[in-house]
Amino acid sequence: MIHVGIDWSDKSHYFCILSDKGERLDSFQVSHGQDGFEVAHKRISKHASTPSEVRVAIETKDSLLVDYLSELGYTLYFLNPKQTDRFRDRHRMSKSKSDSFDAFVLADAVRTDSHLFNALSPLDEASLRLRVLTRAREGLVNRKVAVQNEITAYLKRYFPAALDLFGGIDNAEAIGFLLQYPTHEQASTVSETRIASILKKHGGVSEAIATRHAAKAHAKLSESYPPPSASIARAYPLAVKSLLRQLKDILDEMEALDNEIKCVYEDHPDKTLAESLPGIAETLGPVFVGEIGQDVETRFADLKTLKAFGGTSPVTGQSGKYREVHFRRACNTHLRRALHLASQAAIIRCGWARELYDRLRSQGKSYGRALRAVADQLLEILYVILIRRTPYNEAYHLQMKALHGRA
Repeated sequence: MIHVGIDWSDKSHYFCILSDKGERLDSFQVSHGQDGFEVAHKRISKHASTPSEVRVAIETKDSLLVDYLSELGYTLYFLNPKQTDRFRDRHRMSKSKSDSFDAFVLADAVRTDSHLFNALSPLDEASLRLRVLTRAREGLVNRKVAVQNEITAYLKRYFPAALDLFGGIDNAEAIGFLLQYPTHEQASTVSETRIASILKKHGGVSEAIATRHAAKAHAKLSESYPPPSASIARAYPLAVKSLLRQLKDILDEMEALDNEIKCVYEDHPDKTLAESLPGIAETLGPVFVGEIGQDVETRFADLKTLKAFGGTSPVTGQSGKYREVHFRRACNTHLRRALHLASQAAIIRCGWARELYDRLRSQGKSYGRALRAVADQLLEILYVILIRRTPYNEAYHLQMKALHGRA
């Protein structure tokens, strides 16, 4: 067995190859690209007949180099940069470091302590596609909120009535209307018929609904409001129209992503299993299966590892008489967010989840702490049903809780 450490970067990578005894067999640098990857593979192959005889340590999971080595059959271990920093202290007490030295530290860490790390298990194709798509959608949601907040702040400054005309500004009707009539002075001159026409064109609503909403909007616009100064009335609408066009593009992209996610998720093998759990439906299901993946037993050594990955298990600090339990920050934040939302839904729909939540709240626990306890239970159940390939059965779950003496 040989041990390889890779200090990676965007343009080049430093390799260090060690024997089982810690002897440096080779060290070199290659460029980031197909030619460089092939050179690295050839030099590693001089010391190992097959990739199965090689352990590779690297500080990233997402790289073309990782993909290349995984396809060849190498066993890769991911080390967090903080872990590498601790292992660096074993060799030097000074602050000095270099790329070649870090590659050596990584190789030595996987040589002596490979049992501490989980080998990288690439996501299956369907889960990977869902992970990329759902994370892209989450990014769009964050940008939508940011743009929407800017528009709201600007409209409050010179046209506050616009915020309540069509039930908010994050819909096609409001965007279409405000792009044409961005000021109160312009909007107040529009007839009910014209407003109804805009609603039908952009919102796709029926004649009756458009007429009813147009009447309410027209009445609101007929109310008097203090006029802004002339300079404000000229400057702010320009910014609002720009932001509205951005918001429209974001909403269109979100709709396109939703359709793509729905298409990929429909054929995922874990769809039925995930959605059988209370609190997980078509919205959160793609996030769960995308972040966890199909091969749960390979990707996670045990349930404890999965809970740490999802951020539901706390971090305990203890020394002598001192003991403190901390919120876990190092985790998959996308899965943690999905678990938080699923827990909110579960305490409404599921009796045991509500009972657990109410009991912790009555003990003085915070809202977030009580929800994390529910999330912890949901993740535990999900782990079991994914391994057993059996949908969630609440009667069986309650029976097992009673059998194990859980309150």
